[in-house]
Amino acid sequence: MTIDYRKDIIDLMQATGSDPQSLKQSMIALKIISKIYNQAVLGNPPENKNEVVKIAEKADQAVKNEPEIKTENKLENKTEIETKKENDENTVEKIKPKKTKEELEKEKAKKEEAAKALSPTVLKNKNKYATITPIPKPVVKKIIPVAKPKEKQYEIRRKLLGAEAVDENGHSVQYFNEHLTRIEKLENGDTVTLLDHLNDSGNRPIIKVEHHAKSFAPDEEIIEFGPAVVHRDSFGLYIKQDSNGKNLSQVNPEKAILYLDMNTVSHFNLHENDLISIVWRVSDPSFIRVRWRYAEAEVTIPEKKEKPDKNKETEKHKTKGRHKSLLHQLEKKEKQSSEKQNEDYTSRIDFDLDKKRVIGDKSLTSNLAKVIEAHNGVARIIEMKQASNVLRACKESNYVILIQSYIKHSISQILINSPHKSYSIAMATTAGQLAVEKALYRARYKLNVTDNDQIQYPFLVNN
Repeated sequence: MTIDYRKDIIDLMQATGSDPQSLKQSMIALKIISKIYNQAVLGNPPENKNEVVKIAEKADQAVKNEPEIKTENKLENKTEIETKKENDENTVEKIKPKKTKEELEKEKAKKEEAAKALSPTVLKNKNKYATITPIPKPVVKKIIPVAKPKEKQYEIRRKLLGAEAVDENGHSVQYFNEHLTRIEKLENGDTVTLLDHLNDSGNRPIIKVEHHAKSFAPDEEIIEFGPAVVHRDSFGLYIKQDSNGKNLSQVNPEKAILYLDMNTVSHFNLHENDLISIVWRVSDPSFIRVRWRYAEAEVTIPEKKEKPDKNKETEKHKTKGRHKSLLHQLEKKEKQSSEKQNEDYTSRIDFDLDKKRVIGDKSLTSNLAKVIEAHNGVARIIEMKQASNVLRACKESNYVILIQSYIKHSISQILINSPHKSYSIAMATTAGQLAVEKALYRARYKLNVTDNDQIQYPFLVNN
């Protein structure tokens, strides 16, 4: 006789709990099933059902005589104890008959109907708590505020080349080359505000510059000579005087002529007729450095005026009557010129300079001040001969009138290429009054520096 015990084992596993006592009982039941199978197949198979029952009773007696296993986990309530006893009593179950296909389909249909009867809230909670994985907690990132870069003030000390910022102890904090020094107009005693961190070039950025320059100590005073004209002879490039004809020996007791070494010539790319500036300290006038190269332009040194021949002048005024006649003509000419200058100028172009200061050369054109004043400007007419005086006057002005045919002159080049340029250039084509008006109009509205046909001037109808 062959016993099909597969269904019994499946039912036994489904009825087994997770506690140690239930697992122990299921193990004993499996041993009983194994003994029955061994006796049925290998040796002494029971002839009838009574013998099988006897074997099951013996196994049940053996289970009762087994010592109980003490569990480490304490049962918390009576419901768990009662459930454990029921599992012990039902260890050996009766062999159940197989269910038919129709019965299985009916059970499946009942389960589906029961699931449909559940409310949406129950189904939602069932799906919610079905997973064992805990819901991840939201991660809150801390936003650390970025600290504003610190700023600090330092004093400027002008060097022979460039300048440096020093702290309260006199220690150097930042060096500025000559180019940046001229752009920022740094002078000895000025105050700069720097950021307290370095940029990509390894320097602290400049935030603010306060100009209140002070003089050097007597021994540390720096003398600047220039713009000086570069000349050439058989020995090389040299400087002897500036663009105004002032000799180097007049300001430097150690040098009457300064020959430029090859390193300086190569570094500044110097050529003949260039304009440069040289510097030295009062305490060491023999140590001279080239500070700046102004422009690559042709330089003309002012020609010396020939003294009038006294003999010719004497011959010209031999007679008393002729002398009186010439004086009368001269006085008449000066009177006419004075009356002409006092006449109000009638403007031809409509624009307003809005009280801006305008610099003009005295030798450019007659009645220049009236042209400027006719457009509500403040005129300052000077003689543009000394570069230092011209630069000082231009720093205090808004517009500078230049003539296009004189732009190669050294003074004009200095004004055009000055690194401290805070004014606008009004470039007139000629010295005529209308040309000056057009130049001022272009400078006032920041149009093209030179005149062309595309610029439309607002000419007044009456003129």
